[in-house]
Amino acid sequence: GRTCLVTGANSGLGEATARALAMRGATVGLLCRNPDRAAAAVAAIQHATGNRSVFAHIVDLSSPESIQQCVRTMPVSTVDVLVNNAGVLLDSRTQTEADLETTLATNLIGPWSLTAALVGHLRRGHNSRIIWVSSGGMYTQRLNIQHLETPPEPFDGVRAYAQTKRAMVYLSARLGQALASDNIAVHCMHPGWADTPGVERSLPLFWKVTRGILRTSEAGADTIVWLAGCDRAHNQTGLFWFDRE
Repeated sequence: GRTCLVTGANSGLGEATARALAMRGATVGLLCRNPDRAAAAVAAIQHATGNRSVFAHIVDLSSPESIQQCVRTMPVSTVDVLVNNAGVLLDSRTQTEADLETTLATNLIGPWSLTAALVGHLRRGHNSRIIWVSSGGMYTQRLNIQHLETPPEPFDGVRAYAQTKRAMVYLSARLGQALASDNIAVHCMHPGWADTPGVERSLPLFWKVTRGILRTSEAGADTIVWLAGCDRAHNQTGLFWFDRE
């Protein structure tokens, strides 16, 4: 009976999360960039779960205009769970129309903007929570604000990605403090290394060497789903989670 929004939900961890929430009877919105892939994911989740309360809504998190349009046309007025899962790991530097490095725009600034715009929806929810999906890759980097904003040359997509995922943990803790009086919990987690299309596409050599020991998307999504549904976790806002701990 709760309403959950999941960004980047057409494949990998996002799709596994959306499917698990739909299986548990939630109304689930798949916030995706590609309309065709989003529609296919909705159809697959509805077929697998029998839950017809699954819908797609389009947003490009690297675009402020797309985020504004997404929120303005959001088909639900109450949100109980927002899962900020979408992210990119790029092999070359690109800039968005807002003149931001694309990794930073997509992984951090865009989700932060979307979250801020949906606070009103979350306030209307019950024991609402925001879940940020970080990555174990963040452990390879100390947070460097200058490198976060302007990755050094030569551009290293893995390092840029790790910087955004490291910053996400700090911002989640700060947001947990800011929203505590609104009864909105804020959690950040990392899923471990999972066998997802994103890992295969972005880190092909790593995926080829390790795919025999990688987690399934469902195993990677387990802590996300637990944080979304467990009110015991709701009372522990601002923390960083791995395997429900």
